[in-house]
Amino acid sequence: MNRVVITGAGTINALGGSVSETLQAMREGQLGIGPLQMRDLDRLSVKIGGQIKDFDPEAHFDRQKLALYDRVTQLVLLASREAMAQSGLEITEELSETTGVVLGTAAGGMNTWDDNFRSVYEEGKNRVHPFVVPKLMTNAAASHLSMAHNIKGPSLTVSTACASSNHAIGLAFHMVRSGMAQVMLAGGGDAMLTFGGIKAWEGLRVMSKTACRPFSANRSGMVQGEGAGVFVLETYEGAMARGAEILAELIGFSMTSDAGDIVM
Repeated sequence: MNRVVITGAGTINALGGSVSETLQAMREGQLGIGPLQMRDLDRLSVKIGGQIKDFDPEAHFDRQKLALYDRVTQLVLLASREAMAQSGLEITEELSETTGVVLGTAAGGMNTWDDNFRSVYEEGKNRVHPFVVPKLMTNAAASHLSMAHNIKGPSLTVSTACASSNHAIGLAFHMVRSGMAQVMLAGGGDAMLTFGGIKAWEGLRVMSKTACRPFSANRSGMVQGEGAGVFVLETYEGAMARGAEILAELIGFSMTSDAGDIVM
């Protein structure tokens, strides 16, 4: 069995556009939760969230690519760029065959769903863009990540609600440990801060309208956010052979369910 290590990490979220920015914001006690910016906010009772503000997709991707990238795919790709840069890994043609991707997402292309439902039901359009399905499908981010980094091994998406990304990392760990892959990019992303997404969560009656206070006696619920995080997992031997900096070693993973509750 292979030893499995992490050699790269990347993220974009409401606190920062990179791992270093995020950690610095946490050290300074900055708040990533604030007023939402979206259409029809007046029709929502929940008006706060961990939203990435002032994000300009065209600063990172050309318009041709953006025609295929939902917001969640954009966030995942940016996180993967940082993770790959930190790892210093060069995916050669030979290595590409034994490198894979496992990502987790709860909702996939929610922004694309929301925009096109508006087009059809609110604006009365009879036709949507031909790329709507490949843009919103749950495995879109994993597929685009594979293409962006010439990854030709396993490529799949795990969707298990809030546990999705944890499960994705665990599966990637087992793939590297077993020898099924030498390198895996793993993590996940979600971008559900849309009118329809927030309205659906309001129906659960678990959302706070004021703040996220998980350890407070007067807590009033959860607060939704958006973002992405990606790690580079590889064999210890491979990392050492190329002189990579090892951020952490993974030594085990397991998962269970209670087989009785939809959210447990």
